[in-house]
Amino acid sequence: MSFFPGKTYSSFIIREFIIAFIVSIIFILGLSFIVRVIQEIDKYKEFTVTQVIIIRLLEAPVIIMRECLLASSMFASVFTMAKLSKNNEILALRSCGVSVYKIITPLIVVGFLIFLLSILFEDKVVIKSLVMKDKYRDYLRGKEQRVYTRDRSNIIVFGENNVIYKIDRYLSGKEEMSGVMIIQKMKGSKIAYRIDAESAGWDGSRWVFYNGVYRSFSENGSIDDREVFSEFKTDIRDKPRYFGRETRNIINMTLKDGYKYITMLRKMGFDYKKNLTKYHRKIATSFTFFLVIIIGLALGSMPFKNALVVSFSMTLGIVLVFFFIIEIGYTFGKSGKIPPAMGGWIGNIIFLVLCVYLMRKLRV
Repeated sequence: MSFFPGKTYSSFIIREFIIAFIVSIIFILGLSFIVRVIQEIDKYKEFTVTQVIIIRLLEAPVIIMRECLLASSMFASVFTMAKLSKNNEILALRSCGVSVYKIITPLIVVGFLIFLLSILFEDKVVIKSLVMKDKYRDYLRGKEQRVYTRDRSNIIVFGENNVIYKIDRYLSGKEEMSGVMIIQKMKGSKIAYRIDAESAGWDGSRWVFYNGVYRSFSENGSIDDREVFSEFKTDIRDKPRYFGRETRNIINMTLKDGYKYITMLRKMGFDYKKNLTKYHRKIATSFTFFLVIIIGLALGSMPFKNALVVSFSMTLGIVLVFFFIIEIGYTFGKSGKIPPAMGGWIGNIIFLVLCVYLMRKLRV
């Protein structure tokens, strides 16, 4: 049993969708470029026209992913179906006994592919383009290579294997500590050893301590060994990123880095719910493209006289409603009133319910 209405029609409807999809992306991308140039015209006076163009090109993947794809997916699906309905092309298929669900199957498959590819595009292209833009802008300004963590002072960090750090000063760029006290706890509240050092540095795989004292303790709390050192190599391997303050928003990290960052915040006892909500929203965004395409197919199948006006109006309305919903989800998710996962996915949950309802009521 075939799930598609035929090779010729499938190719035709996919082509119509892709044309509308690409034209919409180009239009929104161009509009975004114009608005950004006007808003930030004073900010880039230090650069030449060519340099500004390169910076803008490096921003293009971000704009496509985070500003264009949602509206373009909705617009293309509504416009394609509205245009075919207006031209009675779908009616002809229906009169031949082709079900409405089979008619829209090719675009549902396309929507699912957009969902999968957008996840890869975000991780492999968008994040890298942001890094490249920052590096290029710093290069033009004669700055050192950017490090995405800031220095911190007077911090306590809970590391792996029950290791606790008290640090007077941490320098992110140099990956160095000063005024360091390290305690490793045994099971319970007993201390295995303590290191007091003037400074410490990361050698690429572990921490090395300088000018200090190492003490190990027995189970009854007495000192077993005491060693004064000028250099002391340890097996402590907590990564430097644990100690610097992250300057990037979690949405500008890869999924892997974002997961590590949230795990680190949770382990260190920091409030991680806001970032976890954003992390779930980052993943959910790609699935949203798939859902709005299905919603667009259902709404676009209704009989309208002006496909372009209706498509634009529906796209604007759906996008505004969606952003309103996800803002509510984010607010409640970061405050802990609802689980962060629900806060990140609430927009998709509501849209999924809408998809099911529209598909059940679908008539062409």
